[in-house]
Amino acid sequence: MSRLREKFDTKQRFQAESPWLFALLGLFVLSWSYLSVLHRAVDITGDMQLFFIIVTGAFVGGIVIGRFMMPLIAYLCAAFIAAGGVALYVPTLPEGYSFVISTDILLADFGALITGLSILRIINAGVWATAVAPVPVFLTSYFASRKQYGRATSVGCVALGFFILTGDVDVTTGLIGVLGAAATVGFGDLDHSGGNLSAANALAIVLAVIVVLTATVSVVPGGESHPVLSREGANDPQTVEGSLTNADNELSIQGSIRLSPSVRFTVESDQQAYWRVGAYDRYTGSSWIRTVNSHSYNGSLSQPPGPNQNIRQTVRAKQPVNVMPAAWKPISVDNHSARVTGFEGVQPETRLNAGDSYSVVSSVPAASPEELRTSSDDYPDEVLRRYTKNPGSTPERVKEYTDKLTTNANNSYDTARIIEEHLQRSKNYSLDVQRPNDHIADSFLFEMDRGYCTYFATTMVTMLRTQDIPARFVVGYTPGQRVDSNKWVVRGLDSHAWVEVYIPEYGWIKFDPTPGGARQQAEQNVIETARSEGVPNVDTNETEPTPTPTPDENESAGNGTTSTETSTPQSEAQQQTREGSSNNPSPPGFTPSGESDLSDSDADKEGGLSDLQIMLPSRDRMFLGTIVLLGIAAVVRRSGVGGRAYREVWLRRQPRTDPESDIERAFERLEYILAREHRPRRPGETRKQYVRVVGDDSARRVEEIYERAVYGGEATEALADEAIDIVNRRVRERSLL
Repeated sequence: MSRLREKFDTKQRFQAESPWLFALLGLFVLSWSYLSVLHRAVDITGDMQLFFIIVTGAFVGGIVIGRFMMPLIAYLCAAFIAAGGVALYVPTLPEGYSFVISTDILLADFGALITGLSILRIINAGVWATAVAPVPVFLTSYFASRKQYGRATSVGCVALGFFILTGDVDVTTGLIGVLGAAATVGFGDLDHSGGNLSAANALAIVLAVIVVLTATVSVVPGGESHPVLSREGANDPQTVEGSLTNADNELSIQGSIRLSPSVRFTVESDQQAYWRVGAYDRYTGSSWIRTVNSHSYNGSLSQPPGPNQNIRQTVRAKQPVNVMPAAWKPISVDNHSARVTGFEGVQPETRLNAGDSYSVVSSVPAASPEELRTSSDDYPDEVLRRYTKNPGSTPERVKEYTDKLTTNANNSYDTARIIEEHLQRSKNYSLDVQRPNDHIADSFLFEMDRGYCTYFATTMVTMLRTQDIPARFVVGYTPGQRVDSNKWVVRGLDSHAWVEVYIPEYGWIKFDPTPGGARQQAEQNVIETARSEGVPNVDTNETEPTPTPTPDENESAGNGTTSTETSTPQSEAQQQTREGSSNNPSPPGFTPSGESDLSDSDADKEGGLSDLQIMLPSRDRMFLGTIVLLGIAAVVRRSGVGGRAYREVWLRRQPRTDPESDIERAFERLEYILAREHRPRRPGETRKQYVRVVGDDSARRVEEIYERAVYGGEATEALADEAIDIVNRRVRERSLL
C-alpha cells in the first residue's frame, strides 16, 4: 500500500512541476531558432569559440541577476551589453565610429535589413552576430528565471521576427520557433494557474494543428504574388540558368536540375570568351552570398592589371533577360543603362526585352602561363580578407587532401591548375544528383562521384581557400554556338559556373574545373531532344543541327571554356589569349588521377529533364513529426479513447511480482470491474463497505484476502493465486457479456 501511495505522490509532483519545465523547454526551442541564424553567420566569418563564450556568459548572467536583482538593474545590464557589442563590432568597419554617428546610414541599413537584406551580407557578419547575440539571450534567461514567461517569449519573438524579416529564417526554423513560443506561453499559464500536465491536452492539439496547417498552406512574405514561370524560362530555378543567373545576391546550391535549350541572346565579338554575369564571395557551406551592392555606371570602369587585350562585344537579346553578359573585365558599356556591381561587373538598370542590344568593351587578361607562374604572393589585405574565408564548419580533411594534392606546386597558378585538372579527371558530369545535407564541397570531394558546374566550382574555390589563395565563384554563360567567325548564339543551357583566382600583378584569372566534353554531350542531347519535339526558340535563322564536336576540336586541356556546338575551331591566337589559361601544360610534378569518362547510359541520364526535389532535412521532419504525434496523442487522451484502451489491456493482463503486490493489483482490477458494473467507490467509503454494498461472494472473498495481506501480513503465494483466479474469471465473464 505504501508503495502505491508513493507512486501516486511522485506522479502528482511531476504533473505539478512539469509546466515550469516544459515552459523552459519552449524558451530553449525559441532561443535556438534565432541563435541558429547567428550561429550560421559566425560559422562563416567569425570566431565560434568567442561566440559560445559570450552567449554562455549572457545566459548565466541573466539567470544569476534574475535571482537577485530587480528589472531596472537588468535593463541597465542589457544596455551595457549592447554598448559592448557596438564596441566589438564598429572598429571592424571600414568607416569605423563615423558609422555610428551617421543617423542616415544607420536608418538606411536597418531599413535594408528588415526588408530582406540577409545578415550574411553584412560586413564581418560573424563579428556582428557575436555582438548582437548576448542581449536577447540575457533578457530571455533573466525573465525565465523570474517565471515571467510572457516577457521572455516577447524578447525571443522580437529576435526571431527580425531574422524572419531579413530572410535568414527558413520555414522549418521559423515554425520551430513559433512552436517554442506557443509552448512557453501555454505551459507558463499552467504554471501560474497551478494547473498540471494533465491539463495540457489542448496545448498539444494547438501545436499539432500549427504544424499541419503550415505544412499544407504556403504563404509568400510581402503579399506579392509571383507568376508561374515557364519550365523553360530564364527565371525558372529548376534549370541551371535560373539557379545561377537569376540568383540575385544569394545563390543556393541545388540538387537535380534541368537544362533549357531556348536561345537567350547573340554575341558579336572580336574574340570568343565566357560571357560573365556575376560573382559571389561568401561561401556558407550550402550557398553563395554576394556581400556588395551595385551602383550607377558613370561612363567608365577601371582597367585590370597586367597585359590585356581589348575586345568589343555587341549583345542582342532574343528573349527578355535581366542580366548583361560580358567578357571579363568590362571597361565600358554603350547603348543601354547599366549598373556596376561591387566586383566591377555590369548589370542592366532595366530588363532587356527581345531585340534590345548593348555594346561592351572588355579588357581581357592575356598573360601567359609562364608570367602567371612567376607572380608574387603579395595579396592586398582586402582581397585576402574577403576571398580566403571558408566556413568554420569546413572539415579539416578538405585542407589535408588539398595539401597532399598540391605538394609539388610552388605558386598560386600551379596550385589552381592542379586542382582544376584533378576535378576534371576524378569527377563525372551529371545533372541528376542528390543534394547533400552537409558541407557541399566536402561531400562532393569525398562522397560524390558526379555533379554539375555548381558543385565543381564550389569545390575548387573551397580547396583554393584552404591554401590561402583568393578565389571566388562566378556565373554566366559559356561562348555558345559559333555561327560566324565573330558571332555566337547563346542558349539557356550555356549557363555555367566557374572560378576566378586572384593572381597578384594580373588580377582575376578564369579557371573551369567542370569536364567540358561530358557537359557538351549533355547539352547536345537536350538540344536534339528539343528539336525532335518541336520545342520553340531552340534555333535562330543562323543555327542548324551540327555534329557534336569532340573536346579536342574546341576546348583546351586545362579549361573547357568554349562553345557547346562550335563548328569552327578557334585560331591559335584566340587560344593563346583566352584569359591566360588555355593550352597550359600541367604543372611540374602533377600526375593525373585518371580520366573518368561517362558511359552512353550516363550521358542519356544527364540529358534527362529531372525535376528538382525539395525536402526538409530528416532531423526537421522528425521534430515536426513528433509534434504531430503528440497532438494526436492529446486528442486520443482528451477523448478518453486512449485511457479506455489502456484500461482494457491493463484489466486483462497481470504480470506476477511478489504475493502482496499481486494481491493489491488483483483487488484494483476487481474494483475497476465493480465501478463499471455498478458505481465507483465514494469518498470516505472503505473498501470493505464498498464491496459489501455492490459486490457478491467472490468479490467479498478477494476483499478478505486483500485485508489479510495488507493489514494482517498474511500474503502468500496461495492467496495471491486464489485472488488472481477469481478476478480473471470475473474479467472473462464480463467479456462474454
